[in-house]
Order: sequence, then structure tokens, then C-alpha cells
Amino acid sequence: MEGAGYRIALSSPDGRSLEVRVEVQAAPFTVDAAFPPALTTLSADARAVLADPLPEDPELDSVSRRLLGDAKTTLEAVERVIAFTAHRIRYVLPDGSSETASAALHARRGSCVGRSLLAAELLLRAGVPARQVTGILVAQRARELTPESRSVFNPELGGVRHRWIEVFVPGLGWVPSDPGGLANTVTARHLALDRQPPAGFRVDVAGRSVELKRPVLETAEGGLTLYRPRGSSVVEAVEGAPLDPRALAAPARR
Repeated sequence: MEGAGYRIALSSPDGRSLEVRVEVQAAPFTVDAAFPPALTTLSADARAVLADPLPEDPELDSVSRRLLGDAKTTLEAVERVIAFTAHRIRYVLPDGSSETASAALHARRGSCVGRSLLAAELLLRAGVPARQVTGILVAQRARELTPESRSVFNPELGGVRHRWIEVFVPGLGWVPSDPGGLANTVTARHLALDRQPPAGFRVDVAGRSVELKRPVLETAEGGLTLYRPRGSSVVEAVEGAPLDPRALAAPARR
């Protein structure tokens, strides 16, 4: 699996366990597209995402217009939406209830699922193809996570279940972002899967490069901050056994 700035390479050195190498290239993108992107510049799967009807929601439409009305490029539009979800939608742990974009906006809170649904819908309502990605945020210990999510750290899993988004940018393809605060990038700890991990699934970290230092990007939202990719690549190798390679062949997107 390979996208703009994010790549998963699979191998099985011993024929039993699956080794996964997650690579994140943080060099700044040299290609961007005007906002909103023209339909003729979109791939077939990106056009299909935009073709799915959205429910009427004046509040979501209003927030999307306010955030993105004067955006010049697609990457800028993503930055603005991620700034909003990261700093205006308070993170809460999932409680088992169904989450929606509208509910997250109305309550001004949501889990990674609620934030991701909201971020994608704000972009979709502005004509930018966006879809969901499910996977694991890999961690060896709870302190590697944010204080709010440490209580759900699962040592048997090797991290926590997580949700983020991808946005189609003409000239780049599908670019990942995390509505928790990473715009147009994710980390090498974001392991995309094609479905929720089954019972017995476990990720063990075999090696990890030094984390990238991402500079703070000031926004127009009164001092809010988010991150934009810069610098060199990050690579993380993880092992998971027993694991069907199909679980990593094509990450799940909605």
C-alpha cells in the first residue's frame, strides 16, 4: 500500500510472522491543487466519494463555508479543517454509542471516530473528496499516547484502535491526515488496516527511527496550531503474528 507520503511494505522473513514496514516521508509537498479541486482532475474513486449524497445539515454547511470560504488550495483546506477538529472538538474516549459528524459538531466533542467523521464531512461539503481510514496507533507503552487516551492503551494489541482520514489531492493522490492534529501527514505509528483487527491480533515493534520534529504552523483561528510535513523520512518496522497478510493489503476506507 502506498500513497502520498505514506507507505506500507510487507514481508515474511521466517514464513510465519508478517513484518510490516511503515514509512512516512515528511518532505514538503511540491504539488497542490486549487480549492475546490475540479472534477476532471479527480480519480474515479475520488469522484465516487463525492457522488455519495450527504444528509441536509445547515449547521455543517455553515461551518464548512466559514472555515473554507477563502481557502486557495486543497492542502490549505485540509489544514483549516484539522485545526478546527483538533482545537475546537474536545477529544473524549468512545463510549460505545454511535458517532456522527453532526453529533460531534453539536456537542463539540468526539472520539477519533467522531472527529474523523466531522473532518471528512466538512471537506466533502466543500467539494473535496475525503474518506475514513481505520487502523492502530502503535504504542509500546501508555505514556507514548496522549493523556486522554492512555487509559485505553492495550498492551495485548500493541497500541490503541484508531481512525483518521485521507483526502484526494490532484497531482498527489490520497493524502492522510489525523483530525487530532496532523494535517496532510500522519506518523509511522499510524498502521492502516483493511478492517478492525481480529481477536489475537498483536503488533510488536521491531525497530523505530527517531520521531520527526514537525514545526508548529500558526493558523488564522486565533493562535491555534497544527503540523505540516517537513524534513526527512520516518520508518517503523512492526511484527504481528498470527496475521493474515490481507489485513494489511488494502486499508479500509469509507
